[in-house]
Amino acid sequence: MKTLTAEEMYHYEEKIMNDKGVPSNVLMECAARAIAAQMKQTITKKDQIVIVAGGGNNGGDGIAVGRILHNEGFQVEILVVGNPDHYSEQNRLQQKIAKGYGASIKTDLDGIDFTTATVIVDALFGIGLNRPVEGKPLKAIEKMNAAKQARVYAIDAPSGISSVEGKALGTCIIADETITFGFYKHGMEKDELQDYFGHITVDDIGFFYEE
Repeated sequence: MKTLTAEEMYHYEEKIMNDKGVPSNVLMECAARAIAAQMKQTITKKDQIVIVAGGGNNGGDGIAVGRILHNEGFQVEILVVGNPDHYSEQNRLQQKIAKGYGASIKTDLDGIDFTTATVIVDALFGIGLNRPVEGKPLKAIEKMNAAKQARVYAIDAPSGISSVEGKALGTCIIADETITFGFYKHGMEKDELQDYFGHITVDDIGFFYEE
């Protein structure tokens, strides 16, 4: 499986958007629907699902997943962790859409009961992390890791793993399954990181796979 660094993946996505004319929100919707489809192979309507989203585009993916599952009758709470002043454009759009469909979006970490969650989706940081996690996001990671009863899905990469450097940067999510797109991301090829990634699923979201 071809492996890309975070920078290479961002360049690849830019090429798709610029050369092929695919809008970023279309790519995000394709990614979210691929994640939801993968999750539905193991989750049920009885599950208590918590989506933990950061303020960037990885968080936007997670919010879109939460909205899709909510619309299909799953029990979903979405927690957005981050400074509202720094939310990405796509993140703001996904929050607006999710709220329009009546999905539950919270910003208070203490307002989520992780002890009753049976499914957790980690959408905090994705592949572009370049420093150890701290502050409120670190507390969110600790709460997710403490929820031993829950199956944890990471979007693109477990938070705390850097696909810039291909290594763990401090405290990381320990996922049961990591769902990524198109290619392996830097770090996935390393044996010492496999316990963080869990089972790795690579979904196709319409990439054109040119060298």
